[in-house]
Amino acid sequence: MQLPNEIVLLLSAGIGYLVTNGLKGLFPKWEISGSAAQITAALVTCMVALANQGLALVPPEYQQITLTVFTLIVSVLGAFGVHYAVAKFSAKG
Repeated sequence: MQLPNEIVLLLSAGIGYLVTNGLKGLFPKWEISGSAAQITAALVTCMVALANQGLALVPPEYQQITLTVFTLIVSVLGAFGVHYAVAKFSAKG
Protein backbone atom coordinates (compact mmCIF):
# COMPACT_ATOMS: atom_id res chain seq x y z
CA MET A 1 0.00 0.00 0.00
CA GLN A 2 1.34 3.42 -0.97
CA LEU A 3 0.31 7.04 -0.72
CA PRO A 4 -1.96 8.16 -3.56
CA ASN A 5 -0.29 10.35 -6.17
CA GLU A 6 -2.54 13.28 -5.27
CA ILE A 7 -1.25 13.31 -1.70
CA VAL A 8 2.35 13.01 -2.90
CA LEU A 9 1.77 16.07 -5.12
CA LEU A 10 0.22 17.94 -2.20
CA LEU A 11 3.24 17.10 -0.03
CA SER A 12 5.56 18.24 -2.81
CA ALA A 13 3.80 21.57 -3.18
CA GLY A 14 3.61 22.20 0.56
CA ILE A 15 7.20 21.28 1.28
CA GLY A 16 8.41 23.25 -1.75
CA TYR A 17 6.55 26.34 -0.57
CA LEU A 18 7.90 26.05 2.96
CA VAL A 19 11.49 25.37 1.92
CA THR A 20 11.59 28.16 -0.66
CA ASN A 21 10.09 30.78 1.63
CA GLY A 22 12.18 29.60 4.57
CA LEU A 23 15.41 29.93 2.62
CA LYS A 24 14.34 33.31 1.25
CA GLY A 25 13.71 34.46 4.81
CA LEU A 26 17.10 33.21 6.01
CA PHE A 27 19.10 34.43 3.01
CA PRO A 28 17.22 37.36 1.44
CA LYS A 29 20.13 38.57 -0.72
CA TRP A 30 21.11 35.20 -2.22
CA GLU A 31 19.71 33.40 -5.25
CA ILE A 32 18.56 30.11 -3.73
CA SER A 33 16.17 28.63 -6.30
CA GLY A 34 18.52 25.77 -7.25
CA SER A 35 19.29 24.94 -3.64
CA ALA A 36 15.61 25.12 -2.69
CA ALA A 37 14.71 22.67 -5.47
CA GLN A 38 17.36 20.20 -4.32
CA ILE A 39 16.35 20.42 -0.66
CA THR A 40 12.68 20.09 -1.59
CA ALA A 41 13.33 16.98 -3.68
CA ALA A 42 15.27 15.37 -0.85
CA LEU A 43 12.65 16.19 1.79
CA VAL A 44 9.74 15.01 -0.37
CA THR A 45 11.52 11.75 -1.12
CA CYS A 46 12.15 11.17 2.59
CA MET A 47 8.59 12.06 3.59
CA VAL A 48 7.02 9.80 0.96
CA ALA A 49 9.32 6.91 1.86
CA LEU A 50 8.51 7.28 5.55
CA ALA A 51 4.79 7.50 4.87
CA ASN A 52 4.87 4.42 2.64
CA GLN A 53 6.79 2.51 5.31
CA GLY A 54 4.14 3.50 7.83
CA LEU A 55 1.37 2.41 5.47
CA ALA A 56 3.07 -0.96 5.07
CA LEU A 57 2.25 -1.57 8.74
CA VAL A 58 -1.51 -1.26 8.11
CA PRO A 59 -3.13 -4.68 8.40
CA PRO A 60 -4.73 -6.01 5.20
CA GLU A 61 -8.25 -5.81 6.62
CA TYR A 62 -7.86 -2.02 7.14
CA GLN A 63 -6.25 -1.18 3.82
CA GLN A 64 -9.54 -0.46 2.04
CA ILE A 65 -10.65 1.84 4.87
CA THR A 66 -7.31 3.64 4.73
CA LEU A 67 -7.60 4.15 0.97
CA THR A 68 -11.15 5.43 1.44
CA VAL A 69 -9.95 7.97 4.01
CA PHE A 70 -7.21 9.14 1.62
CA THR A 71 -9.80 9.46 -1.15
CA LEU A 72 -12.01 11.53 1.15
CA ILE A 73 -9.10 13.82 2.06
CA VAL A 74 -8.18 14.33 -1.60
CA SER A 75 -11.83 15.00 -2.50
CA VAL A 76 -12.32 17.58 0.27
CA LEU A 77 -9.07 19.38 -0.56
CA GLY A 78 -9.99 19.33 -4.25
CA ALA A 79 -13.40 20.82 -3.45
CA PHE A 80 -11.74 23.62 -1.48
CA GLY A 81 -9.42 24.28 -4.43
CA VAL A 82 -12.32 24.45 -6.88
CA HIS A 83 -14.26 26.73 -4.53
CA TYR A 84 -11.25 29.05 -4.17
CA ALA A 85 -10.70 29.17 -7.94
CA VAL A 86 -14.37 29.89 -8.68
CA ALA A 87 -14.51 32.59 -6.00
CA LYS A 88 -11.32 34.18 -7.36
CA PHE A 89 -12.58 34.22 -10.95
CA SER A 90 -16.05 35.46 -10.05
CA ALA A 91 -14.59 38.33 -8.00
CA LYS A 92 -12.62 39.54 -11.06
CA GLY A 93 -15.61 39.45 -13.39
